[in-house]
Amino acid sequence: MIDFSEIFNDRLSVHKLIESLSEGVIFINKFGEIIRVNQKSLDLFAYQKDELIGQNIDILIPSRFKKQHYFHLSTYFDQPKIRPMGHSTSKLLGCKKDGTEIWLEISLSYIRTKYDVFGMAFITDITTRVLAENELIKQNLELDAYAHTIAHELHSQLNSIIGFSQILQINDRLTKEKKDEFLEMIVQSGFKMNSIIREMLLFANRKKEEVVKTQLAMKDIILEALSRISPTEKNSAQIVFPAQFEKSKGYAPWIEEVWFNYIRNGIKYGGNPPKLEIGSNKVENGYIKYWIKDNGNGLSERECELLFIDPQKLGNGFVKGHGLGLSIVKRIVKKLDGWVKIESIPNQGSTFSFYLPK
Repeated sequence: MIDFSEIFNDRLSVHKLIESLSEGVIFINKFGEIIRVNQKSLDLFAYQKDELIGQNIDILIPSRFKKQHYFHLSTYFDQPKIRPMGHSTSKLLGCKKDGTEIWLEISLSYIRTKYDVFGMAFITDITTRVLAENELIKQNLELDAYAHTIAHELHSQLNSIIGFSQILQINDRLTKEKKDEFLEMIVQSGFKMNSIIREMLLFANRKKEEVVKTQLAMKDIILEALSRISPTEKNSAQIVFPAQFEKSKGYAPWIEEVWFNYIRNGIKYGGNPPKLEIGSNKVENGYIKYWIKDNGNGLSERECELLFIDPQKLGNGFVKGHGLGLSIVKRIVKKLDGWVKIESIPNQGSTFSFYLPK
């Protein structure tokens, strides 16, 4: 076997350069055996030097990609050339010693010596960047759905106002009762639009960094949310909740908005009549779970997935309300370092919950 160190002994400056690079550098022979690595590579994959030298390069590749990599390796040495790998949309996955997979960008090169041709891989860990990009894509999709929901509902309520106003304007044969009925519909549409705009402004006008968290008086917050629900809606439902709740910290105006939407959602989709139970309990990870259980028809797994993101995709007739509330809820709770959840079984009701730090 060739002693690779002898090839470079007369090029000490090259060795120092390789070791000083911020990228990982790995040299392999045409059989794929690792013959030299720099310290950055060892740090990147969490190996010791003697654990890699002499091993096949596929030790650093997830098992499901090894067959494909073997093909690329064999063809590369037929006509070696300088080329990037893993850039743009073709990012690559590497495998650390403990099995953790990391995203990589790899540039390939080669060096000809009197002994043979050797391949060189320059490796950069881009895991943090890829995760950030994926999160941005997810947020953009959610924002698109959010904007679509807002536009859809405001348009719907505005059409209702215009339509009933035109009837009142052009039809002078309407009875007083009918006129009052149409005026009430106009008023209700106005209130719905006001509620949507209020939620948007409440959420948009305060950044996470500006919010001062305090201990939440949860019962008082729920009572305040209930006071905003019309007597007609509220009186149609049986709502029970305990005198005391588990304690957590948050931003009261936002949490009021969460309960307002959860309770109205329970009234709309509960049974006939709606029966809502509200409660809280500690969970193992140091968070408090706040929940509201209804006696409605329940939801399928797909409906649970879409309800917090884009309820309009559930089809006409499913969303009775403006559908914006649960999207707002998710964003509020996330800004308070928590998360939302739905637990539901068809025909057995649903439990909507949110989690806040204790």
